[in-house]
Amino acid sequence: MGSAQERIGDEEKHENGAPFDLNDFTVIKEGEAEILMHAKNEVFYNKTQVNNRDMSIAVLRTFISKRQQEHEVMLSKKSRAAGPKVSGEPVAEPEALTDTVMHDEKTNGECEVSQEISQDESCSISEEPAANQEGKGRGELKPPVVLEALSASGLRSLRYAREVDGIDKVVALDNDKASVEACRRNIKFNGSVARSKVESHLADARVYMLTTQKNSM
Repeated sequence: MGSAQERIGDEEKHENGAPFDLNDFTVIKEGEAEILMHAKNEVFYNKTQVNNRDMSIAVLRTFISKRQQEHEVMLSKKSRAAGPKVSGEPVAEPEALTDTVMHDEKTNGECEVSQEISQDESCSISEEPAANQEGKGRGELKPPVVLEALSASGLRSLRYAREVDGIDKVVALDNDKASVEACRRNIKFNGSVARSKVESHLADARVYMLTTQKNSM
């Protein structure tokens, strides 16, 4: 992940433009994430919630796995439903058909009866259209977006991003300005994976969920 100084870099600035002094921070590691805890403890870190965060990660992993399994079952059912359809009516013996009936069946576009067709065989549609229909019906399962309200330092969101596979992104919200600043600092501190998957917003979670469309989250 690189040294702490390298991860902070020149882009990490205070509001007045001065670089961060790492001597003012303590690095706290939990799981695969690390956060910078200010000496003044401006943003609350609840050590007793470690087990809670561990369990929520386990639950999220299980949810993503179960969701994928259910999606595959749904696709399998659609595939079977779109498969070749067979009529339930048996084909009559060729000897029992008159020339007129055979001529009508040919001109109507139905199955042509020949001497080689046995009594228990039936007409079926081509499998090629079914295969095309199956391809069109297959929808990609979009990875889930996780929202964390009252994210504080962003530790839980960072752990989700680094420890749970199959997540599109994590939206970390807080209505406290110092918490959002700490969260954004920690996102950068945790490297490219965190920067690509976690975004932090200064917002009330209730308002954010009501005003943000599901597909754009």
